[in-house]
Amino acid sequence: MPNVPQDVIADITVRHPVKSLVRFKCVSNTWRSMIDDPDFVKLRLEHSLNTGSNHCLMLKYNNLYTVDFDSLNAATVMDHHPLYWPDSPTEALGCCNGLVLLRNTEQDLALYNFSTRMYHRLPVEPIAMYERESCHPRYVYYGFGYDFVNDDYKVVRVVLDISRDPEEEPEVGVYSLKSDSWRRLKTLPGGIRCWFSTFYYMFSGESNLNPCRNVFVGNALHWVPPPDPEIGRPKLIIAFGLGSDEFHMVPQPDYEYKICVMELSILGGCLCALCNDLASFVDVWLMKEYGVKESWSWLFRVEQPGVHLLKALAYSKKNNEVLFLKDDRQVVWYDPKRKRTRRVRIPGAPALFCAELCIGSLVPLSNSGGKEKLEQEKNKKQEEKKKRKKKDDFLSQGFKLVL
Repeated sequence: MPNVPQDVIADITVRHPVKSLVRFKCVSNTWRSMIDDPDFVKLRLEHSLNTGSNHCLMLKYNNLYTVDFDSLNAATVMDHHPLYWPDSPTEALGCCNGLVLLRNTEQDLALYNFSTRMYHRLPVEPIAMYERESCHPRYVYYGFGYDFVNDDYKVVRVVLDISRDPEEEPEVGVYSLKSDSWRRLKTLPGGIRCWFSTFYYMFSGESNLNPCRNVFVGNALHWVPPPDPEIGRPKLIIAFGLGSDEFHMVPQPDYEYKICVMELSILGGCLCALCNDLASFVDVWLMKEYGVKESWSWLFRVEQPGVHLLKALAYSKKNNEVLFLKDDRQVVWYDPKRKRTRRVRIPGAPALFCAELCIGSLVPLSNSGGKEKLEQEKNKKQEEKKKRKKKDDFLSQGFKLVL
């Protein structure tokens, strides 16, 4: 197509699914260069975000599953990721711009683009608390997101040691994909430290810092601490700014009732708070201008006794319904105008699961250390298998000749 302007070709090509674009790279070096170009990768990502296309649900339990968001009609086991091993659970700790943070153990972490099947294993960073001789349990929480200020993908790890010393600080490490290295934060702000206090967690008897529920929005990762024992609800939302590598607090909406189990998610690109009064209803709030307390807007109330909504996943294509994760076991559509809920039955889905909305992308996993590709490893293993087979056949034939 020598007479077609390059920008026109890019505008047409960007509308195709990611899997098709990966195949198009085999057409010619020109096509490969265009599709691998950082500007085209960003254009493709922006197109998907603006149009709501190329999305899927990732279901997480012992195995990982993907479900096409447009149809929601079948769950497919993701058995092609780099940490997959039959009958061995792999956790997906966060998803951003098509990249997923995977974990088998604290020493086995990887970032994976499930559309292009490219991955990068994170370097091992020992946890100092694990090196001590202590019988006290430790809790490790992760967050993953894109730092658009520094054009870098980062992983945040918080380690809590349930020790006898309530003043002991949690251990916080930050991984940068750009530098392919970890660094540790030396101290935490006083106001944040007390809410990460292991003594507080022991006293409260629970923790909502679920690794499945960290939320990335406004260039920051967010968690909800356990409810304050005195007021029956959390006093604040903890956030970690990826651009500044610092913790800060985000104001809550002004809900009137006292007892509340709060869950955070993203809805329409904004921070969303689900305030669960488990006895009768759930209020849905949206922070329309990030960081501004006055921008919290009450959207609607789901009046269902005993219901626990864990996450708002997405608006429907017609924008008249919201898809929710409910009780770690099902996804439901809710129509605010009709005040109706309908369950989505997904064939092949596990009985219990956590769900997250993911987007397919061409975002590469390249840094100073280079790239890794799952297909290359598979091909290498296949070649080694063929060589072993040839060797075995040769030895077998030689043995027969001797006889």
